[in-house]
Amino acid sequence: MLKAKLIKRNKRLRFFLVTLVIIFGQFTLGQKKNLNQTEITNDSVNRLVQSFQNKVSEPEDEFAWLDQAYTYAKSLSDEQLKLKLVSKLSFKSIRTKDTALFRRINHDAIRLGRIANDSVILAEAHWDLAVFFKRRAVLDSAYFHYYEAQKIYDLKENYLNSGKLLLYIANIQESVKDYVGAETNLILAIERLKQTDSYRDLFETYNDLGVVSEDLKQYSKAIAYFNQARTYLDKLDNDTSYLLRLKNNLGIVYRESGDYKKAIEKFEEVLGTPDANKINISLFAKTLNNLALCKIRIGDTIDVESKIKRSIVLNDSLESGSLVSSYYSMAELRLLQKDTSASIEWAEKSLLLAQKNENNKRILENLAFLARIDAEKASDYAQHYIALTDSLQLEERKIRNKFARIRFETDEFIAENEELAEEKEVLSQQKQMWTGIALGFFLLGLSVYIIINQRAKNQKLRFLQQQQENNEEIFNLMLAQKQKVNEVKRMEQKRISEELHDGVLGKMLGARMVLTGLNKKTDSEAIKERSSAIVALKDVENEIRSISHELSHSAYTRIHNFVNSIEALLQSAKGNNNINTIFNYDENEDWDSLVGDVKINVYRIIQETLQNAVKHAVCKNFFVNFERIDNEFVVTMRDDGKGFKFEKEKKGIGMRNIRSRVNKLNGNWKISSKPGNGTTIQVQIPLKPNSSLKDNTKNQLQDV
Repeated sequence: MLKAKLIKRNKRLRFFLVTLVIIFGQFTLGQKKNLNQTEITNDSVNRLVQSFQNKVSEPEDEFAWLDQAYTYAKSLSDEQLKLKLVSKLSFKSIRTKDTALFRRINHDAIRLGRIANDSVILAEAHWDLAVFFKRRAVLDSAYFHYYEAQKIYDLKENYLNSGKLLLYIANIQESVKDYVGAETNLILAIERLKQTDSYRDLFETYNDLGVVSEDLKQYSKAIAYFNQARTYLDKLDNDTSYLLRLKNNLGIVYRESGDYKKAIEKFEEVLGTPDANKINISLFAKTLNNLALCKIRIGDTIDVESKIKRSIVLNDSLESGSLVSSYYSMAELRLLQKDTSASIEWAEKSLLLAQKNENNKRILENLAFLARIDAEKASDYAQHYIALTDSLQLEERKIRNKFARIRFETDEFIAENEELAEEKEVLSQQKQMWTGIALGFFLLGLSVYIIINQRAKNQKLRFLQQQQENNEEIFNLMLAQKQKVNEVKRMEQKRISEELHDGVLGKMLGARMVLTGLNKKTDSEAIKERSSAIVALKDVENEIRSISHELSHSAYTRIHNFVNSIEALLQSAKGNNNINTIFNYDENEDWDSLVGDVKINVYRIIQETLQNAVKHAVCKNFFVNFERIDNEFVVTMRDDGKGFKFEKEKKGIGMRNIRSRVNKLNGNWKISSKPGNGTTIQVQIPLKPNSSLKDNTKNQLQDV
């Protein structure tokens, strides 16, 4: 029996080993086959593209072959060859004037890449589309597709392409003044590029970091980043053009920080470089203008006009947008020479050219300058400046918001991750057996996890329910205690009222009657004195009656226990922290009729908000308001403290508790805060529609 079991076990072991050998062999063969197919496909694609390009001889028909090549690609039965050919055509067609053709080719590249589960093709297609949109200034779409491509390369640990794409994303953010976002992505790009030997890309990234820091007016950081960029330039050959650009950027930072001496030194280093006007003529023209502007700012007009005129000639020949800056520098020079009319003329020329080129930065610069020097039209220029500034800020804010939504909408990214993970797991058709076994263990583990997790959730739910019941009970006991105290006060007030009315007032009345009788005597002096006493007694009588009525009315006035609890909470903070508290509410509403769950949670929310105001806001006043708006109980809390940037603030346990309590009441809440403008929190709790608060409590609310 034992021998038979051993034989059976050995057979199973041999079967297992044979199966492993077969699977390994099939996998190895498949890998070699795929490798050969990839090599053949790449070679075929290159030859095909070249053959179609060779058909075009005239320069004006540079892209005439694309349509034929794309038609041929669609007719291919080899899906792998079709995929690679369409991807190559997508890249080749970015610069074509036929944008519809590019969009069709690129759309097919993305579609085929998804079908083939080829993440590299998909990333390249997104990259092509991003470049297409960026050249047409559709920045939000360019940002989206750069971001999609970057996530794929990041997942595949292709740090070079991932870093490059982060650099391009940062360039777009910089163009819409999202400097903080650009700085973040540039730092991420450096982290990836440092794992490569791409010194040129590292130079570009550090150089852009310097430019962004200069935009943020962090001049010392900008200089440090430019110096770091210089270290990577030293590792490159033929870096003169990059070095000239770097020195010009350093000069701009020194100029903007007010260090004109160092700025002039850097600009003169650029201009003094041999053949600088041949290495990069556009940069040479910009540097001439930058040097001239620096000298104008320090009142040095020697040889300034000739430099500006030379930069104008060079920029005009290049049809460069820098011509706007040259005109502006000439306007500043004429103003320094006290020739206001000529200064206005040059500034208006600069403004018109900036408007033609849609250079908003230079438009604003010229409008501000003209508003300062042209007294007759100063108001018009100022209004135009304000309107354009508001419009640009609104548009830039919209684009930055779109960027934020793109970063957080990761559904497609997660789906792509799953597809790429499945791609790595797929080895061959014969792995189904092992997949089944793995799936069985996975389902078993998942079942155990679900059971344990569900038990934990149930336990947590029971704990929360018990905690809620305890909180409600404590709050109701507190309200009951206050009600008893108020009842004792009411009884004491009524007793005092009765004593005053029935005792003191009666005695006073008797005394007055006696005095009235004595007043009948004919003694003139006695009559005069008694009349005075009677008048005084009448005054006492009237005063006691008034006090009695007031006490009696107060005794029968309805007491707001829930409102009193809130007032006591605010009063305690006022006494302990020297904070002035204000509590407004509609006395005609029956606030005590709210259900205990609503009252305890509202009480805790006010308590948490008050604590935050005391601890963090450094406020002088704290305001609470109760009101009924349509079918909602609205609670507003506001302080006049220092405020904060809510979107960047870490959300602590206090905020999470407020959110949790509002969710329990099926309500909504919102918070608004700005540095220096205090903080406002508003909570909206739904009530039964089409009823007053008092009527609403019959079904939805209950008395405490």
